[in-house]
Amino acid sequence: MKDSNSSTSLTDLLESSPKQKILIIRKIMGECKTKVKIHKKKYRKLKKIDDVVDATNALLTGASISCTIMGIGIPVLLIVSASLSGISFISSRVQDKYNLKQRYEQHKLSIHQYSNIIREITSVLTKNNLTSEEYHNYLTEIYDKISLIEDSSIII
Repeated sequence: MKDSNSSTSLTDLLESSPKQKILIIRKIMGECKTKVKIHKKKYRKLKKIDDVVDATNALLTGASISCTIMGIGIPVLLIVSASLSGISFISSRVQDKYNLKQRYEQHKLSIHQYSNIIREITSVLTKNNLTSEEYHNYLTEIYDKISLIEDSSIII
């Protein structure tokens, strides 16, 4: 969340006024909202792809079973059934290889974590009676939480 070209460090913030710290906290909250939007977009995209692959696999498997049952006396239908089964198998292996479920679940987790920080920041800002040192301590806590989220989340 901290800009690499920003010269403001937490020790510099110790000397800043509570109003400046509130502005920084609001900026962090805005960045968290942006991260939530990005993670939601990625989550929806990956979830949609995974759902389409699951539906396709189910359709291919059903068609394969139908062709097998109907094709007991017709060899062409047995070949079609084997082909459909092969395509279904390959698509499920590709789905597993790309870990779509795990990837979209990680985005979902990041959405929840950033949303919790936003809620927490909102509650702290409504108190409106914190001292400069309390704001400083809270900023340190926010940076620590965001650092933990960024360490465990997928790069966006």
